[in-house]
Amino acid sequence: MLYEKIQLERDEKIIKIAHRHWFIFFTITFNIAVVSLAPLLAWFALSMLTQSYDATIHIDLSLYTNYFVYFYSFWLLLNWMTLAHLWTTHHLDIWVITDRRLILIEQISLFKRQIGSFRLEKLQDVNIEVNGIIATFLGFGTIEAQTAGGSETEFRTKHLPRPRELKSVILKAADERMNTQSDVDRNGE
Repeated sequence: MLYEKIQLERDEKIIKIAHRHWFIFFTITFNIAVVSLAPLLAWFALSMLTQSYDATIHIDLSLYTNYFVYFYSFWLLLNWMTLAHLWTTHHLDIWVITDRRLILIEQISLFKRQIGSFRLEKLQDVNIEVNGIIATFLGFGTIEAQTAGGSETEFRTKHLPRPRELKSVILKAADERMNTQSDVDRNGE
């Protein structure tokens, strides 16, 4: 997996890994399937309309079958490539919560990836947003983590599952890190 290649610090442990919600992948896959079948259904509907006895337009579509097969195969190839790209980005977009850092890996395109991280000591706020009835029932939403340093890197991801649970895990890890850090500071004095 991709998170196994993340360079963790010594004694750093992964607490939770979150991918985007399955429903987003399902809806886009369903849309691609509908778009893939639309030309085929249109071809069959046109052939049925032109072959009826009372049709005003008589076209022999069998003359154009080879052209249709060629262009429809190309259309299916494009849709298959879109689905492969969707699956790749869905699988490789992850939030990794460790006991010391928050790491966001976002696959922008096939050969472009953004990896950002910040230490939990710099965490200032975690906001969640759940919009809509489907998102509420299925339990997915947007999570945004803000740092005290005000860095330009935006830690905002849409469609993460169980955003309230992720927020509590992040805040708990940040609190434990702050307590550990303050214990080290007290013992070091």
